[in-house]
Amino acid sequence: MHLVTFCLGEDDGVHTVEDASRKLAVMDSQGRVWAQEMLLRVSPDHVTLLDPASKEELESYPLGAIVRCDAVMPPGRSRSLLLLVCQEPERAQPDVHFFQGLRLGAELIREDIQGALHNYRSGRGERRAAALRATQEELQRDRSPAAETPPLQRRPSVRAVISTVERGAGRGRPQAKPIPEAEEAQRPEPVGTSSNADSASPDLGPRGPDLAVLQAEREVDILNHVFDDVESFVSRLQKSAEAARVLEHRERGRRSRRRAAGEGLLTLRAKPPSEAEYTDVLQKIKYAFSLLARLRGNIADPSSPELLHFLFGPLQMIVNTSGGPEFASSVRRPHLTSDAVALLRDNVTPRENELWTSLGDSWTRPGLELSPEEGPPYRPEFFSGWEPPVTDPQSRAWEDPVEKQLQHERRRRQQSAPQVAVNGWVRW
Repeated sequence: MHLVTFCLGEDDGVHTVEDASRKLAVMDSQGRVWAQEMLLRVSPDHVTLLDPASKEELESYPLGAIVRCDAVMPPGRSRSLLLLVCQEPERAQPDVHFFQGLRLGAELIREDIQGALHNYRSGRGERRAAALRATQEELQRDRSPAAETPPLQRRPSVRAVISTVERGAGRGRPQAKPIPEAEEAQRPEPVGTSSNADSASPDLGPRGPDLAVLQAEREVDILNHVFDDVESFVSRLQKSAEAARVLEHRERGRRSRRRAAGEGLLTLRAKPPSEAEYTDVLQKIKYAFSLLARLRGNIADPSSPELLHFLFGPLQMIVNTSGGPEFASSVRRPHLTSDAVALLRDNVTPRENELWTSLGDSWTRPGLELSPEEGPPYRPEFFSGWEPPVTDPQSRAWEDPVEKQLQHERRRRQQSAPQVAVNGWVRW
């Protein structure tokens, strides 16, 4: 995986390889490293980077342009990265590239490239042959370093946690409020209300502080995975904008039409997310609004309103980079719960309100006021591959909490709507 490229002398404060290593560590700690998966191929005269799907050549570095190849350990890491320093004849300063191997460690990749460099300069092939044998032996062991040590990855700056303020009956455990449909189920049924299965509130099984905590913890876990993906998307937008600026700067100073080394990677990184990826992150933000409303009584430091304000930063950036509010307003699913609309209405700032209301009815009205959408219910799919547990805390098949609340709100509206007239009287 390609992690980052620094142009020595062009990036602020990066004048040496050591500066580049330190800046990489800082960027990683701030969640600003976006790993780009690719294939690295070593040939007798080039190191080439390929798109893993199409096998299209992204970058090709002549061995004569590689001035340094090493395995380095940035501060705060427990696993080496591959460092390549490449100097193009027409550029005043070299580029510094950092990679992380998935199936092979940085040391083995370094030995392969250094073996190719030795052969290129001496005309003898013994050293690379030995490196290739070591690589094949490692692959045959079927060991995956990536499974042992995770790659450089985002460390989300925002996390929701169960509030621990109220204690007592739970013997020191956090006290969680019932989720909305559970709270409704605990209320006594009014006199004269039908008690058949169709009109009853959902049967949630055993109730109590421990169950409420487990339910809230599950939903907080989902919420935090949503935050992970939103922040990852924003990081990608930032990296795309940075790469586009570097390309524009190089284009203005270019003396020939020939593509300079490193521009294939920059072009790849400057490519904006697809329409489907924009839709996915907007759906997750809408979904997060409903989860924040469900968990309002259960999370603190940061609270639901504070996390709501956090989401408006990414939302504004996404709307701006997608050409305005029109695209976001077309994202109808998932619908918002009534509680989510109330949370937004009661807490958005004037500036946030301007953005929110510009997105139209599908963002400002609850789902029960909108026409039903065709197709299966919305279920978020996370970049990491994480999925919620298959069963809920009561060992029943897991149901999406937002979809479950939307269904509950629709049932309540149907139950409170006028019934068919009987003998001239309207039955409520």
